[in-house]
Amino acid sequence: MKKNTIQIVLILFMTMVQGCADSSLGGDSNSILPDTAVVDPANPTTKPPTPSEASSNKVLLFNGQGISTSDWQTTQSILKTMRLETQVVNSAQLEQMTVEDLKKFALIIVPGGHSSGISSGLTGAARVRVRQAVRDYGVSYLGICAGAWAAVGTEANTDTATSFGFAAIYGSHLANWWPDGNTNAVAAVVPVQFADGKNRQLVWYGGPATPEWAGGVVARYSNGKAAISQAYSGKGFVVLTGPHPEAPQGWRNTAGYDSDGLDYDIAQELITSALTRTPMAHY
Repeated sequence: MKKNTIQIVLILFMTMVQGCADSSLGGDSNSILPDTAVVDPANPTTKPPTPSEASSNKVLLFNGQGISTSDWQTTQSILKTMRLETQVVNSAQLEQMTVEDLKKFALIIVPGGHSSGISSGLTGAARVRVRQAVRDYGVSYLGICAGAWAAVGTEANTDTATSFGFAAIYGSHLANWWPDGNTNAVAAVVPVQFADGKNRQLVWYGGPATPEWAGGVVARYSNGKAAISQAYSGKGFVVLTGPHPEAPQGWRNTAGYDSDGLDYDIAQELITSALTRTPMAHY
């Protein structure tokens, strides 16, 4: 009986992973983080927390369906280190928020996980409201891996609901990127070169090549493809990263040896740039 139970659990697990990674869903077809939420997590309150007034340092951190638990938690820790006022919302809470609620925040962060899960956990109307907050009211958007996949769409200049993602900034859906062209790769530590001269090893976990925006590529993978990009979307400022500078140490057990260790300073740089709407050095 125990053996049969284990077999059933393994079959269900493989089915879940293969379904989440199905590129026909319109999202990322690369590997997904293993602790990605397949259902909306239960946050302490069901009422969407909103600040009483707009502020230049309030951050909305999304931890809903499709988001990796360890990723949003490590991102939250980095935000605490930066002493930024942060409110965490799941899919149900974000669903309840109006544009008036959203525009009181300076920055929305969508961490890694699986972008198709993020999309399916929210109605099209809720995703349009995020787009409007960025485009029309100047709320910044930081998308990490899955959050980057979900950010770009051709509907960005309209109020049309998308079948996938937020379309917070205009463009075609992002392209896959693979370490050394290895399409079987699950995770890796990859070299990334920044426009300001930094060379760093960053954790990659199925992240895309980010857009080749003119004057907006902050960092490149070793093959020259964009790894981190920035651009304005209407009144808002958008920063997208394929690799994970916020990755906790435990991820390196899967990704491999990281010669320069944790990259939280890079994560803080991206957060600060997005929050202050200050472009970073670029190619």
